[in-house]
Amino acid sequence: MRFSPHIPSFRVPAFALAVALIAPGLAFAETKPEETYTRLDISGSGSVQAAPDQLTAHFRAEGRAKTAAAAQQAVNTLVHKAVEQSGKTSGIKAAVLQYSVSEERPDKAPASWTASQSLTFTAPDGSGLLPLTGDLQGEGLILEDLSWSLSPENQKTLKLDAEKKAVEDLKKQADTLAASLGLHVVRFAKVSISDGGYPRPVMLMAMPARAGLADGAPPPSSTAEVQTVHASANATVLLAP
Repeated sequence: MRFSPHIPSFRVPAFALAVALIAPGLAFAETKPEETYTRLDISGSGSVQAAPDQLTAHFRAEGRAKTAAAAQQAVNTLVHKAVEQSGKTSGIKAAVLQYSVSEERPDKAPASWTASQSLTFTAPDGSGLLPLTGDLQGEGLILEDLSWSLSPENQKTLKLDAEKKAVEDLKKQADTLAASLGLHVVRFAKVSISDGGYPRPVMLMAMPARAGLADGAPPPSSTAEVQTVHASANATVLLAP
């Protein structure tokens, strides 16, 4: 009779076996806790510049009369003509906005009514809008301001570019400071990005109430000044020897 010694058998999970074969020691590696690293808190910034690509003229049409109907009719006529005139120039977008009517009762004068409505005209440049602005002033509309700004599409693109520059600033600071400490960057533990807000429109002019252009007077002029979009970033960086 033959006897063979009993050899116990162990079942090793296939995944664990594969890990052990591919990278010996990896299955038993321990994750180093963050508390053992040197923590570095840094702040960065980035900015980009671009010429504004949107010109906006803000107008107010105003009418005064003894009756509310007459005052409103005067305003409606001004606004209708202005919008119709703007449609003759390609690239100009018109927006008809707030409308208001009020009665004035002076102590020693007959009562009167004032109607007004605001409207804006926007264009990518001043080639068509500036002549229109002069024409509308001559028609009796009040130019409240004329401003250059960045279009929403351009704002998004520039914001992303500024954020990228802010992150690049973080990386440069982290590498430089780590080297000066005799350490190296392990990883970024935390990163937050915030924009510095979009540039405010550059107001070029404001016309006093009831000001109009005399016949033959030149239209308003404007200069599209370069605008800057800012972004900032904060990070916590883990360093090790």
